[in-house]
Amino acid sequence: MRFVPDFIAQFFTSGSPLYKELQNMIGFTPGNIALYELALCHRSNNSNTTENNERLEFLGDAILGAIIGEHLFVKYPTRDEGYLTDMRTKIVNRKTLNQIALKIGLKSIMKFNEQDYYLRDSLIFGNALEALIGAIYIDKGYGRTRSFVRKRILLPFVDIELLESLEVNTKNKLIGWAGKQGRKIEFILLEEKLERGRKKFVVGVQLDDEIIASSTAGNKKEASKNAAEEAIKLLDMTL
Repeated sequence: MRFVPDFIAQFFTSGSPLYKELQNMIGFTPGNIALYELALCHRSNNSNTTENNERLEFLGDAILGAIIGEHLFVKYPTRDEGYLTDMRTKIVNRKTLNQIALKIGLKSIMKFNEQDYYLRDSLIFGNALEALIGAIYIDKGYGRTRSFVRKRILLPFVDIELLESLEVNTKNKLIGWAGKQGRKIEFILLEEKLERGRKKFVVGVQLDDEIIASSTAGNKKEASKNAAEEAIKLLDMTL
């Protein structure tokens, strides 16, 4: 079964600095190197959806969610579904994954339009991390992928106990602030759409009669939380 287009040219040649950097990053010798090249090719470098990392990102997102879900299921045997879902959402948060991708050095081996200043500070590196997970899954299978996620992502970069103790209900804090100020705050679903095969929700924060912030995420809860954070920044609030 073919997963990688024939056009992929190997820039991770055996023994090259980039190849060694990839090896150090993932902790093993890759088999089908073209898969990893595809995983690290952003659409700004090639807009054809079969010739960039978007499809692998889709797969990696699903695999990562399953691995994190399994990890939490085993770690918290008495917790209910709501708690496990909330914890998984915190761990696979786009900003969190992007920070992890930068820490492991993924940016330095990616192919993207470096002249685009927006991309330099965007979330494309977290997306590429998901694509890398998708490549590992196809190349090495679920067991090796699970080992990579645990050893290279969860253990060094995710403090589950700290996440558990964090106060993340920004939405309720914003509502409380509005009540004290005599203002009206509402969270409105602005749009529900499909993006690269995944459902996305756009939630806006409406202060009185004006939409002052909005955010897009894979579920309404995360979109509302992120929109609330943006509103707090805009209002220059200290909560």
